[in-house]
Amino acid sequence: MLHLTHYCLLLLLLAPTQDAPHNSTPITTDWSAAKQLAPGILLLQDSLQSPRPIRRHAVRINLQQPGLKFTTTDRIAEWQPDTRETRRQTVRSFLRSERAAARPVLLAFNADAFTPWPAHFDQETPANLQGFAVCRGQLVSPPSGSPSLIITSDGKASIRSAASGENPSGIDIAVSGFALCLKNGQVQPSGTDLHPRTAIGLSADQRVLFVLIVDGRRHSSGGATTAELGQWLLDYGAHDGINMDGGGSSTLAWWNNDATTEDKIELLNRPVGNGLKLLTPDADRLGVSERANGNNVGVWLQAP
Repeated sequence: MLHLTHYCLLLLLLAPTQDAPHNSTPITTDWSAAKQLAPGILLLQDSLQSPRPIRRHAVRINLQQPGLKFTTTDRIAEWQPDTRETRRQTVRSFLRSERAAARPVLLAFNADAFTPWPAHFDQETPANLQGFAVCRGQLVSPPSGSPSLIITSDGKASIRSAASGENPSGIDIAVSGFALCLKNGQVQPSGTDLHPRTAIGLSADQRVLFVLIVDGRRHSSGGATTAELGQWLLDYGAHDGINMDGGGSSTLAWWNNDATTEDKIELLNRPVGNGLKLLTPDADRLGVSERANGNNVGVWLQAP
């Protein structure tokens, strides 16, 4: 016989939750320990020891935050699609130039792969991007079939492959990556190769954007597979995710208003832009180098 107390408890468990989150993806990561970089922008950094030493840098961006804006690398002078599209910049140089252009970027990270490569890692040379790219409604690189993060001028975000000849007007930014590592809440299979990684994820309700940078080629952080990227994005709360350009390109930087130095731009991860493997403690401790990337993404807050 069911006791009345047990019956009431059962009704409570079965009743629909009135304040259920919009995102239907299970979130297994505790974001309460995250640092707020700016309103609506949280940073969570941690280290794993299994299955290898791994250093992760995750950002959670509330796309409903008032005044939230995105920017990306604009096309180069004498632009030629699929030939000469952008000028390479390190993430910190990009952040600096955007702030000089009255876009006060607070956070920046690398995006799509580019050619020609190999090239001198830190020189600002012309580049051809490998996927769809748009900057403030202007086409930077035509669609190639690869998945893209697309944010429209009214702030709506999606992860999808752009159609051939897609009209860029009405798109604030678009950047692309290699392939989906998380699709409809399902981690996509991958090989076993380990590299530094950059990934972008989007919640099921398309209200939260996730950026994940994983250090690699280091004694302290051995990198990740793309399947691991997908699993971690899922843990953070993403429903879909893209494996972006990685390796020596993977870089995350921010503008630290509290910094006492004149240049307040700081690296949040430890990139290996020169392509070296730093597999001893001394090399790991001393070796940080930034790569000039084909395009980058910046996040900022417009004053009310």
